[in-house]
This record gives sequence, structure tokens and C-alpha cells, in this order.
Amino acid sequence: MKSIALTWVAVAAFGLTVSVARAQTAPAAQAKADDDKIVELVRKDVRAEKADIVGKTMKLDAAQAAAFWPVYKAYEAERQTLGNQRLAVIQDLAEHFDSLNDAKAKGLLDRSFAIEDQRLALEKKYKDELLKVLPAKVVARFFQVESRLNNLISLELSSAIPLVN
Repeated sequence: MKSIALTWVAVAAFGLTVSVARAQTAPAAQAKADDDKIVELVRKDVRAEKADIVGKTMKLDAAQAAAFWPVYKAYEAERQTLGNQRLAVIQDLAEHFDSLNDAKAKGLLDRSFAIEDQRLALEKKYKDELLKVLPAKVVARFFQVESRLNNLISLELSSAIPLVN
């Protein structure tokens, strides 16, 4: 789990230095494209590590695994969309950090809270989907593992992002 967290720290730190790096490197459009490729590669690795941890901690039998993994993949695809939104907020903060005013800060807060609302709605949706195909204890174990991983990622991300001045 620690490697996932460290990878996310790299993503956060990368996002926070994007504006500085762009000013010192190639034209902005090319730098942004390069930045986006690197971030997506890191996020792909994190998703693979997360799936590996989930697979090892779920202790599913063959029938449960056959029912679980297609639902999990759909869930992760929707979570990826929320991750894209979260990354966009982090990048927006990085780009405006030195010039952040109250209006921009409020907009970032509103976006962050909306993403959290969507995340909770998504988890409730997939709780119901998983309960259709798996026993409640197995679903509970999944959401325990999911919560722990997400909390770890959030802690590492938040510690890498400086407080607003």
C-alpha cells in the first residue's frame, strides 16, 4: 500500500510543479502534453497496484471472483473519471497558487466538495451492484480495503499539497 501512496505523492508533486516546469521548458502546449502523458502513466501504475492489493486482500473463491471483477472494473472506470476531476482541481490550484484569490479558492472548494459527493454516490451505487452478486461480508471487506487505500492516498496527497496562504 505504501507504494501506491508514494506514487500518488509523485503525481501531486508533479502537478504542483507543472507551472514552474512549463515556464522553463518547451512551448506550453508541448509541455502540457508531456505532463499529461507522465501523469497518466503514473495513474495507470497506481490503478494496477490497487487492483493487485484488492485481489490479494479480498480472498475470493472462483465463483466470487467471476462475479466481482467485472463489477470492480466498471467501478474503477467511473472512479477514474472522478480521479480526472480531482487531478484537474489539483492542477488548477498549482497553476493559480501564487495568485489565488477568494473567488478562485471558493470555486476550487465547490469543485472538491462536488467530487466528494459524486464519490459517495458512486460507492453507494456499487455497494448495491456488488450486493446483487456477492455476500454482504465480502462487499463489506471490499469497501474496507477501498476505504483504507483511498484514505492512504488522500493522506499522502494532502501532505504533498501546501496549505493555501
